[in-house]
Amino acid sequence: MREDDGRMNFPIWLLGDSEPDNWKDILETPLDPRHPIRHNIWTSVLDIIQDEVYRENGKRIDSSAIYIRNAIRDAVNKPSRNEIVWQENLCMEVNKLKDIIELNKPPIIICFGAFAFEFARRALEEEPKRNYHYWGARELGYEFRNRINSFQPMSVNLIPLLHRSIAGGKFIQSHNYFCNNEGANYFKYVGSELAKKILEYIDQPEIWIKRNDA
Repeated sequence: MREDDGRMNFPIWLLGDSEPDNWKDILETPLDPRHPIRHNIWTSVLDIIQDEVYRENGKRIDSSAIYIRNAIRDAVNKPSRNEIVWQENLCMEVNKLKDIIELNKPPIIICFGAFAFEFARRALEEEPKRNYHYWGARELGYEFRNRINSFQPMSVNLIPLLHRSIAGGKFIQSHNYFCNNEGANYFKYVGSELAKKILEYIDQPEIWIKRNDA
């Protein structure tokens, strides 16, 4: 599997957790479109974003250019869920992400799940450091709302979304906890909020699909 996919200078980045161990020698890219988890955690969100953006300005995001990578390649290198002080080899991976963020300054980095979010927080030197078990659906939802409400278009905005929990046996609970609203639709909620920020702030022409005859 390649380390990344898409264009590093694209305004929207996706950060996954790690390579799926059983499929990493078959799949080609992080969040490979053939793997069902991509569609469980991202396609349903992107569908809402594309729908609302198109209704507003008649354009669609060039989703094929979105930059995608995982926090780490091998899941065995993840720290324990309650560990705050990470091993040196993991800190080196954090610094690697820090360097490419500083070089490209993407306005939106979308993180899927607790580990990817804490990994990116450390790359951006956010304090205090947490063990990634701290970031349950409620806490990630709080961070999502806080970061959407304080969105800074000229800065790097780290936006957490859910990972496998939104497709697991307690998916209804995840909808309710993340959105802080009984009966909420997580996909509609986060897709709509992200669409608003993209429409309001992300005006680079390269973000939109171009017609073949353009």
